[in-house]
This record gives sequence, structure tokens and C-alpha cells, in this order.
Amino acid sequence: MPNRLPNKVAVISGGASGIGAATARLFAAEGACVIVADVQEPLDPQLASLIDASSDRIRFIKCDVSIEDDVAAAIEAAVTAFGKLDTVVACAGVAGMGAAGDITAEHWDRTFAINARGVFLFTKYAIPHMITAGGGSIINISSAFGIVAGPHFAAYAASKGAVRNFSKSTALDYIGQGIRSNSIHPGYIDTPIVQNIINNAADTDTAQAMFNALQPGGRGGVPEDIAWGCVYLASDESRFVTGAELVIDGGLLAR
Repeated sequence: MPNRLPNKVAVISGGASGIGAATARLFAAEGACVIVADVQEPLDPQLASLIDASSDRIRFIKCDVSIEDDVAAAIEAAVTAFGKLDTVVACAGVAGMGAAGDITAEHWDRTFAINARGVFLFTKYAIPHMITAGGGSIINISSAFGIVAGPHFAAYAASKGAVRNFSKSTALDYIGQGIRSNSIHPGYIDTPIVQNIINNAADTDTAQAMFNALQPGGRGGVPEDIAWGCVYLASDESRFVTGAELVIDGGLLAR
């Protein structure tokens, strides 16, 4: 069913690559106007070409999600350019690998600054505009490790668990204003973050095999697998869905 997001306006953080870039491309294809917010310029060549060709419907703004003024500016850019705000997708994230006894306090703080504080800031600045618009959809990208623990992911799992419960609290706080808030929980997805972990490992073959072994099917998903879930939660098809976890994990949590 094409054109699932007609006249919707969205801001997508972490939109330069991976899940965020795939989501931005699908949103635009389904009729939405999009602000792509990221600390780096778009790395996805298809997205970069789309922004160049369709600046009347999709634009890029530089944004560090841990900086409050940057987030406020990204939200305002959407309202200024397109007249309203319907959806935010908080997709920016870092891996944060390591066990609790091995990581530094700085590592913990940086992981939470991106994965949890960034989600909070996008929600905080989106809410007033969504109330004005009569409602909206907040979509926060958590992880399968936001539901269950994963070894050597202490800060990451903790931050993604925070996203899960924060999304539920937001859903309850603003259901009366027509605002829905949900989290998405990907399994192993082939993104630049995962590839960086693999490439920086002492043994890349072992690292790749470790990620493959997480999935019952023996392989990870692709960013579009998660992006289609974002399309659903941004659309009116999900109008009765709030405070929920949408697990898109290739069966990882079914074990």
C-alpha cells in the first residue's frame, strides 16, 4: 500500500547511515516530509542523492543528539520548513561494548548521552509541537538488549533498557493529547555500528561469527527491516498502538 505517510512531517536522528538513513528514504517514498538529523553528513549515497534532488521534501541538519540546543534546532527546522511535526524517530546510537568492571565512567556517560539522553531530548522538544498538531508518534529505537541482557554490553544494554521504559512512561503521560510513544527492538542488523565492531575486533572472522550466532537464522537483518517498522508506527495504521515494544529481531528473543 503506497503513500502510507501522506502529509506527515518527521525528524529522524541518526539519519546519516544505517537504520536512520533507510527510515528517512522510506518515509520520503511514502509521502512524508523529513528532516534528517545527524552529527555527520549523510553517508548513505541513496539518501544523499535524494536530499540533493528533493530539498523541498527532505533536508539534512547537523545535530549532536546529546546537545540540547542542537536537538531543539532540529525540531524547529522541521516546523519552520514544513509547518508542523507529526513524528520523531530517535535512531542515533552508539554500541557501548564492555563489561561493568572493564569500562570507564566516561564510557558509561557517553553511551547514555547518545542512547538515552538523546531520546529524552527529542521527546521533550517534540511534545509541544505534537500537542499543537493534535497528536503525533514518537518512535524510539531500543534493542533486543533493551529487553534481555547481553554479555559485554553493560552500558549499551542499560541505556537501551532505559529507552524501553522511558517510551512507556511517555505513552502514559501524553495519551490524552493524542501522542503515541513506542520503542522498536532490533536484533543484529548489518549497520555501520556493527561493522565497526567487527572490523576493530582482534579476529574479525570470530566477531562476525559471534554476531551471526546471535540470530536463529544465522544471519543479521538489514536496515530496511527496521525502517518498515518505523513506517508502520508513524502511520495511522498504528493509531491504537502506544506504550508497546515492536520486536524486529529475526527470532533472537524467541529462544
